[in-house]
Amino acid sequence: RFRTEARTMLHMGLGMVAVMGPLQAVVGDLHGLNTLQYQPAKIAAIEAHWDGSKPAPLILFAWPDAKAERNHFEVAVPGLASLIVTHSWEGRFKGLLDFPKEDRPPVWPVFFSFRIMVGLGVLMIGIGVVGVFLWWRKKLDDTRWFRKPLSRTWPIGFIALLAGWMVTEIGRQPWIAYGVLRTRDAVSPITAGQVMTSLVLFILVYGVVFSIGIWYINKMIEKG
Repeated sequence: RFRTEARTMLHMGLGMVAVMGPLQAVVGDLHGLNTLQYQPAKIAAIEAHWDGSKPAPLILFAWPDAKAERNHFEVAVPGLASLIVTHSWEGRFKGLLDFPKEDRPPVWPVFFSFRIMVGLGVLMIGIGVVGVFLWWRKKLDDTRWFRKPLSRTWPIGFIALLAGWMVTEIGRQPWIAYGVLRTRDAVSPITAGQVMTSLVLFILVYGVVFSIGIWYINKMIEKG
């Protein structure tokens, strides 16, 4: 309905994701090296890597079984996780079996959340590359096959962000300060009712704020 304004915002968004998407991948790699050094059990959970005595495969899909200490239905690329994590095909890093059971994070939520985050990140990079290519070819305004599904992708950055926080917070369990203070030892001496009350209030407040924000943004869109 408002082609000039829509075109401007589309170009801005695609230009930003085309630059920031690959940059985020580089920053993520550096962050992974840092995590390997300071929170190695988290990396092992991210990769569902049990045996640290050999190079780790990149597991594309599996169902990690913490009780049996193995993966079911595993689909993997041999050695690729070692290359990504250590930058060497023959690199080794600690597996979950190298840590006492009480020091391991919950594996499957970390494993799946990381893959959701990375998968959506790769999708965003692809959107940026294709979008800028069409923009450069001056075909962006005429490619309905690209723009129509693109209009439905707005939540993916938010979903990737939430998945990333799940990796961060669940992945460092059972520690609140890694290797120093356990989460169970840092719990505040308050009742479950107080926790529930504060949680409900947070949900209500954020629900109102987000609803008003979405309503206001939609009113702005309607006016162009």
